[in-house]
Amino acid sequence: MASESLSDVIERRILEIVESAGEEGILQRDLWSKLNIDSRRGAKVIKRLERQGYLVRQAVVYKGRKTYLVKATPKVYRRVRLPEALDQIPCFYCPYLLRCDSSETPPCKDLLDKWLMKSPER
Repeated sequence: MASESLSDVIERRILEIVESAGEEGILQRDLWSKLNIDSRRGAKVIKRLERQGYLVRQAVVYKGRKTYLVKATPKVYRRVRLPEALDQIPCFYCPYLLRCDSSETPPCKDLLDKWLMKSPER
């Protein structure tokens, strides 16, 4: 069974929060508060997202202390559009996709069977 790691969950939440902060960005310390994580763990994730091109950090002084303002890059806002043929496959939108593998019956098996039966090309 595939599952999301804690690091993946934290990355996703950071991107959601930074994206919702808009052009102003958000202070790193405020991210840690919202996520209830320590700065050591958070800084590692932020640096990884920065290397991947999703975030930029700008050094700022806040209340006399150095911190970073974190902003989303255009890469965060880019949405992938599936070709129409792929857009019809129910698996792409299944909430159980990350838990689905061939060793057990997927919870959405009926939906997938229905799609396979109505698709003449398959």
